[in-house]
Amino acid sequence: MASVFYRLFFDNEAADRARLDLFEQLTVRQEVDMMWEARLEMPVVMDAKGKWSGEDEPFLQPYARVRVEVQVADKPWVPLIDGPITEVVAPRDPQPGASTVTLVVHDDSVFLDQEDSVERFEDMADSEIASRLFSEVSQLSGPPDIEDTPPQPDNPSRATVQRGTKMQVLRALARRHHMHAYVLPGPTPGASIGAFRTFPTATDDLPALVFVGEGRNLERFDPRTDARRPSDVRAATLSLRDKTITTSRSSQTDAPLQGDAPAVDAGANRPSRLLQPGHSDTVDLDQRTRAEAERLSLATDATGSVMPFYYKGVLSPYRLVPVKLSDSKLSGNYLLTRVTHTLDRSVYKQEFSARRNAASEATPGAAGALASPSAAAALSVSFNIQGDIF
Repeated sequence: MASVFYRLFFDNEAADRARLDLFEQLTVRQEVDMMWEARLEMPVVMDAKGKWSGEDEPFLQPYARVRVEVQVADKPWVPLIDGPITEVVAPRDPQPGASTVTLVVHDDSVFLDQEDSVERFEDMADSEIASRLFSEVSQLSGPPDIEDTPPQPDNPSRATVQRGTKMQVLRALARRHHMHAYVLPGPTPGASIGAFRTFPTATDDLPALVFVGEGRNLERFDPRTDARRPSDVRAATLSLRDKTITTSRSSQTDAPLQGDAPAVDAGANRPSRLLQPGHSDTVDLDQRTRAEAERLSLATDATGSVMPFYYKGVLSPYRLVPVKLSDSKLSGNYLLTRVTHTLDRSVYKQEFSARRNAASEATPGAAGALASPSAAAALSVSFNIQGDIF
């Protein structure tokens, strides 16, 4: 059974024991292509003069910074979120002990989403535009993680015009390459990192999720595969320079597979999609069709949760995690797309969603036999989570 610790930072300073003890529950929701959010819940009481405790504390005010970190076993500390308080929810109840304050925290992509503007970018690859937009936000002081994109086609209309906020533009640019624009908490408080990348194709140091047998740490795993999703993707564009027509076609076989074979082998039944016009004159056409085919190839979608204190890792989106489901073609690497972390005084829970574009060859006995009733009974634990102070 793995021990679990968590710690909080307010305005980039570590919270002491008294401040940690104020909070009953912490929930952090992380999702691909969405702003990450944390909710910190604390009870409040009213004194004899009718004043609510703590409501004037500086660390509870809008745009005060909050960072949440967690440590499992002897692994390094992992930041779950780092950003400003954007909302204070304070319902009041006349019954003693029934009133609470919930601090809503969002990651630092908040600062990319504050101002609508119109700006023109000429002769710049999309990755160069991303680098420039990230550099204009002071809260993103960590080194950006940007993957290069192909140069724009030689076309008189290849200028990119920004309409909307920086975050809206970044995500629009990313989508046409099957990339993603997001903000991650940095290794130190107050130094968030802007990222503009494709999904990974290899696992890192996340431990495997094991469903049965020795080392079981999965409480629930529910996959489903949509056979209608993988598609051939076609597109065509007209050059304004010489009036030539360029065509492109891609399929799920062009995507890097997370296993031995595509998740769905539909053969002649595979759908065919025609890209909508709008971006093909400002992005490489082959890149555009390949990106859409890769997106559609993620046919298997799964939800699940880990067994508290038995999984020795901290899940997060934009990472691949190995899943072992015994002798099943559904075993293999999955891309994490959503993770919800729940911390309270007794337990640390992790729930997740994940996607996959592949099926694996059966490997009998690879994940062990089904756990016996006596083995399953031995997994019951008494929960004990601690708030550590640094």
